[in-house]
Amino acid sequence: MTEPQAVNPSNPETLVKSYLEAFETRDLDRCLDYFADDCAVDFQGTLFRGREEIAGWHRDRFSANLRVLRLESIKFDGDTVVIDVVIASDRLQAWKLKSLNGRITVRVEGDKIKRAELAARMTNIFDMLRAGE
Repeated sequence: MTEPQAVNPSNPETLVKSYLEAFETRDLDRCLDYFADDCAVDFQGTLFRGREEIAGWHRDRFSANLRVLRLESIKFDGDTVVIDVVIASDRLQAWKLKSLNGRITVRVEGDKIKRAELAARMTNIFDMLRAGE
């Protein structure tokens, strides 16, 4: 696997931002290098455990052309990073949604992602309808 960019393991914010860069370039090996062997990803209530399932999750997101359009905020507290983002994907487009607000919560252990939760953020329904026009 490709080595991830040098990150400061004591700085989860830097690690998560570096991961997002790898995700944007669709570098699966580099993305997986950021995850612990016993990691878990909770995506909209579906749990993916271990590197093999998380590799499949990445392939599925890449094939859906999921993109982070905008990073709205990033907050960190100890080993946890919470990122509010705006995303787009071909699957959202199929539902006539140009974008969706999301929240990514990442817990880091050492220099690896131990757990990540990705979920939609509450949005004003009227803003969503306008975005789909």
